[in-house]
Amino acid sequence: MSGKTFLDTGIVVYLYSGDEPEKRAAALALIEQPHPVISTQVLSELANTLSRKFGLSFEGVAQAVAEV
Repeated sequence: MSGKTFLDTGIVVYLYSGDEPEKRAAALALIEQPHPVISTQVLSELANTLSRKFGLSFEGVAQAVAEV
């Protein structure tokens, strides 16, 4: 199948989750697909989740968003 892969917030959050390695591996596989697409809404939701639920610092959140 060709085309673009849209990454939603749940998928991107699993990239930073250490609790569920199988889901993290699946998320990594999706992000490595050709032409992944992510919206600014998802980036905003990722930042919110990483700061509130994961307790990351501003610098950590900024680095994660830049990586994605």
